[in-house]
Amino acid sequence: MNRFIDQFQRLPRSQRWLVAALGYIIILVAVYFSLIAPTFEGIDVANAKKKDLTTKRDAVRARASNRPAFEARLEDLAAKLKQALKELPNDREIPGLLSEIDGLARKSGLDVRKFQPLPEVMHDYYAEVPVEIVMDGGYHEVGIFFDRVSKMSRIVSVTDVDMGSPQQSGEEVSLTVSGKVVTYRFLSDDEIAANLAHAKDKKGGKAPAGGKGE
Repeated sequence: MNRFIDQFQRLPRSQRWLVAALGYIIILVAVYFSLIAPTFEGIDVANAKKKDLTTKRDAVRARASNRPAFEARLEDLAAKLKQALKELPNDREIPGLLSEIDGLARKSGLDVRKFQPLPEVMHDYYAEVPVEIVMDGGYHEVGIFFDRVSKMSRIVSVTDVDMGSPQQSGEEVSLTVSGKVVTYRFLSDDEIAANLAHAKDKKGGKAPAGGKGE
């Protein structure tokens, strides 16, 4: 060490300043990488965590401020579901509903010649319940029947309407009207599960075990 000091002192003044500056720089670099740089990294990590927590806090505040709107939306959906349940009968109500439709046709002045339920058409969560109907009557009576069906509290549609050639009987004109009256019902949980299993088997290329299809 003494030898190094002696050699350092023998150097010209400008070189001694240069060596001292280099030593100072080396010390600064060592201090930076050993102490300052890790501190900056810790600050960056802390800032990132703060930003993440701030984002989560703002999201929670936004949800809290929108809670009344969400609750109102939930109540609206519940009301719509309740209305849908009223408009779609369950399986036990179907016979009574079909009897009501038959009664409307007769009250409208139509002679119901055929009123035959057809096989249901199954969908994912509901089933179509079609009925083949053949009636005799005048244009006015047919119009009254269609109007009464459209005003039912349940969802009922009339499809495949075919009006035969009108027949003149005195001052009255009579015709034969045929078509389908279709109502709908919600499937039970067991039926929905069976439909899903059937669709899964069909997708997998397996032969279905049985049951109704669309």
